[in-house]
Amino acid sequence: MKKIFQFIIFYLIIIIIFLNLNGVAFNQESNTIRKKLTVIDLITKEESNSIIVDMVIPVIEGMQNKQVEEKINRMLQNDAYNFRERLQADSEIFATNAEKEGWKYNKYIASSYYIVHLQSKNILSVSVFYYQYTLGAHGHTLQKAYNINLKNGEIITLKNLLKNMENNKKLINQEIEIQIQLDPYIYFDNGEVFKSISDDQPFYIIEDGIVIFFGLYEISPYVYGIRYFKIPFSLIEVNMYFNIGK
Repeated sequence: MKKIFQFIIFYLIIIIIFLNLNGVAFNQESNTIRKKLTVIDLITKEESNSIIVDMVIPVIEGMQNKQVEEKINRMLQNDAYNFRERLQADSEIFATNAEKEGWKYNKYIASSYYIVHLQSKNILSVSVFYYQYTLGAHGHTLQKAYNINLKNGEIITLKNLLKNMENNKKLINQEIEIQIQLDPYIYFDNGEVFKSISDDQPFYIIEDGIVIFFGLYEISPYVYGIRYFKIPFSLIEVNMYFNIGK
């Protein structure tokens, strides 16, 4: 009986040691994960007599190459601040003129938010949505997609991404035409307005494909918003250099 008890105690000690080692390994893995690239919010809120600013800007943290990290953040922030400054300048001109004429007026609005579409070892794909209201019937939203090569901080264009641009452009056009015909009535001229994507066509990258998009009024009325067309990787040839998803 004594030997059985000692045997049980021995195995309990082994189990405790095993669990402790696993805990250490888990903590080490968690620390490694925490050190990887992350996207955090840079929030800018301001209000003057002419404009309300409420912006959320993506900021990259955790990259080993700090020069590339700084390059990416500078690009994202410059675009956001240029948007704000342009709208702020326009709002001040309008407010000054309105006050001279004795008009009552509402303030302009500048806001933004972002969505991360893909975050892999080599690529970050994120869209920033810039919204402006300049006292018209409604505001206007501009989506700007950033498909970023994390090796050098450069923007990935369709020409970079696709193996054979001309051939793949035809395949993408065919797929977009098929998708348009599912609901042709929501597009200008029942979809006849679409002819082809451009070489610098806006798009973003997801895990299993790319998403081509068209801004407000480009191919459909405002009420139908930004139009999106998913193109699976199975339909196109992508340069293996980017190792998407790995």
